[in-house]
Amino acid sequence: MKDRYSKVPRLTAPPQRERPGCGPPLPSGSWAAIFFFLFIFHLSPFTDVSFAGEYDTVLFADGLELFSESKKYVASGGVTIIKQDAVISADEITYTEETSEVKARGNVRYDDEGTSIRADRADLNIDDKTGTLYRAEFLRKKNNYHLIGDIIEKRGDDEYYSPAAAFTTCDLPVPEWCFKGKEVTATAGDAIKARDVSFLIKDVPVLYAPYLWASINTERQTGFLMPGPSYTKKRGAGINIPFFWAISENRDLTAMIDIYSKRGMGEGMEYRFIEPGEVKGSWLLYHIRDTLLDRDFFEIRARHEDRSGQRIKGFLNLNYVNERDYYREFLYYRDLRVMRFLESTAEITMPMDNSRVYLLSQYWIDLKNGNGNVPQKLPEAGYVRNYTNMGKMMLSASVTVSNMFREHGVSAARFDAYPKVMHSFGKDFTVVQTAGLRETFYSFYKANNGDDSSVRTAFEYDVTGHTRLYKNYNSFSHIIEPSLRYHFVSPSGNIPSVFDSVEMFSKTSTVELGLLNRGLVRGSEVLTIRALQGIDTNNGSRPFLPLRLDASLRAPVHVTVGASYDFYEKRLETASSEVSLRLFMADLSFGQRFNKKEEINVFTAGAAFSPAKGVNLAGTLWYDAKGAGLRDVNVVVKYARQCWSMRLEAIKKPGDFSLKAMVELTGLTGKRGADSNKTGY
Repeated sequence: MKDRYSKVPRLTAPPQRERPGCGPPLPSGSWAAIFFFLFIFHLSPFTDVSFAGEYDTVLFADGLELFSESKKYVASGGVTIIKQDAVISADEITYTEETSEVKARGNVRYDDEGTSIRADRADLNIDDKTGTLYRAEFLRKKNNYHLIGDIIEKRGDDEYYSPAAAFTTCDLPVPEWCFKGKEVTATAGDAIKARDVSFLIKDVPVLYAPYLWASINTERQTGFLMPGPSYTKKRGAGINIPFFWAISENRDLTAMIDIYSKRGMGEGMEYRFIEPGEVKGSWLLYHIRDTLLDRDFFEIRARHEDRSGQRIKGFLNLNYVNERDYYREFLYYRDLRVMRFLESTAEITMPMDNSRVYLLSQYWIDLKNGNGNVPQKLPEAGYVRNYTNMGKMMLSASVTVSNMFREHGVSAARFDAYPKVMHSFGKDFTVVQTAGLRETFYSFYKANNGDDSSVRTAFEYDVTGHTRLYKNYNSFSHIIEPSLRYHFVSPSGNIPSVFDSVEMFSKTSTVELGLLNRGLVRGSEVLTIRALQGIDTNNGSRPFLPLRLDASLRAPVHVTVGASYDFYEKRLETASSEVSLRLFMADLSFGQRFNKKEEINVFTAGAAFSPAKGVNLAGTLWYDAKGAGLRDVNVVVKYARQCWSMRLEAIKKPGDFSLKAMVELTGLTGKRGADSNKTGY
């Protein structure tokens, strides 16, 4: 027996769309069935629909029938169900109360704020939340995840299966890339597995793998990162294969393998962690066996920072290579290849009221001449007192005990005490003066002259007077700050060797005249010009030091210039400049550095612009005007589409040429971290 309800007004069902294509149909048993990613869709939105007339659910249909004996409801004729923010429509929907089964037939549609579904039909069970959709397409709107399959089964709350399906993050109906595969099993928030997998570009298969494992978790997840291919003239064709291990929420490890056709294979790992209270760090270990040079290269880098509220704080910055030419042989970028020194520092500090006690070790690696003559602090203990009010004066002090060690040459144990007092007065014309007494004791070992010990005493006095003159115009303010400084140091005692800045505390008697010009527009500084002229009173025949000039312009073009001029030689001793501007939608930069004494004269230039939508070009060059000519050129091209991007980088350096490529598929590849997904096969 059936009861007929009166017809109700009908909402027009969405028009039926042509099913999107992604390559040829998946032939049964074919090896070319394709590698894809499955977006997890939870079928529970269907399970909340009540066909018995809940007040928060509205149903529109041409007809609604109740079959009393079987307790079955049938809505037909363009059915549309609206429940909160979800809309479900189909040509016909049948609900059986005893079995909790829902069958939707013809143009099945589901839409809510985050999900859209299209299917020919759907068979669902609202009790155990399982079901099957036929010729279905899922869309997760947030990340534009599309899943297309002839049959997709929901086997539980978190598990899905399809005998054959395709995945993409590109817009349909014709995606620019997609993955296809067979026997797909996906677990929500975890990973996807498939076999007989292929990758297609514009329906053309370009990559095949017998098995796929990939993360579909937007959080940090263990898995392979995207491989990075490269080519260099010295190392040949290469590829970097990284594997990311998410140990816990605050710890991870990346293992990597580098393979070069001409130089062999390298392997390494990087461990990172972060703890509550601003405690963080990282460790990197790397080794490569160079088959061309028949040598082993090792690199160790570590950084640890403890800035927590504990009484004792620690800091570690470790940099070590076993071969001085490691960076020149295996690193791409000029700033790393031309480093002169590698510094390693370890420090433990105990803060106190306006002071601190510390224990420090510092080790330098000379990448040019070796470490034999480089002084090392192994270790140094010290006490530092910051400036503290003492009536009208302020007092500061430092006391250090250091072991200054050299492999070859003079080494010493050193004690250095350096108290200072500061006093200032004046309002319109301010005078700041400091006086200090420095006492340094040395106990030498490995000394060439046979001296066992030495004492050095130095008195220091520094006084600076300055004032400020200004005038305001309508929208411009001009400020002039003249200054006069006298610096005096009188040391006694001989030093057989220089270890660091303590020994550079030498005899000094200089007068310095300064003039600072500042221009402000509406309160913002746009122009600064500073001139400094030093006079060395100890150098009777040639007292004038090189004149120094520094200038900075912040608008409309950013320009910084610095130079020093020797009056006696009538020549520039040093010069440097940097210019950056935006011209015709391009960011341009130019730089120059000149040093007469060091025989340095180099020019740099850079440009970045976007000639078309989705295309970005950037490049830098480094030119040595002292005869070496063009030394380094770096060009980066990035092309970005809606669902993928490609980055090409070319680097030209002396004796070598490098080319690196990286392809990123949106939603699948990315940097490690909380927002990255990992893929591997």
